[in-house]
Amino acid sequence: MMIRGACLALTLLILAACAGSDAVSTRLPPGFVSNAAEIVAGADWASPETVTVTIAGHAYQPSELTFHRDRATRLVLVNATESDHGIAARQFFADIAVESIRGGGQILKGPWIESLLLPAGQTKELWFVPARYGAYAFECSALGHPSLGERGLIDVVP
Repeated sequence: MMIRGACLALTLLILAACAGSDAVSTRLPPGFVSNAAEIVAGADWASPETVTVTIAGHAYQPSELTFHRDRATRLVLVNATESDHGIAARQFFADIAVESIRGGGQILKGPWIESLLLPAGQTKELWFVPARYGAYAFECSALGHPSLGERGLIDVVP
């Protein structure tokens, strides 16, 4: 009986760890924009370009996003579901300078982000500056969600 209880506790710990969290880094990850801190410091945060995305029914609405290079941006992510969702967009994250992630009563400062978790029913804001042009795919990092259509495209333009 004690072994069963210990196995249950271990399983719950593993599942909690797999749920993930936001990963903001103050150390430069390989391949990421190296001057992100300088980009963030030089941005005009008084009037950022704002884009809102809602997650509902295993879909991002809208699923195609356009951001402007070198412009302060506020991405509002609304999780309108009863389950957690994550944003998997490694190359996009590598090409932006992050000012902060805001939500859940916390403000996490950048300048780099490696993962983003959206708890059920919550809203988060990603404040960033796109530092490189490009087209990027993104998808939910929750198991099986991309195959249900939870994916999208980002275009960074002049």
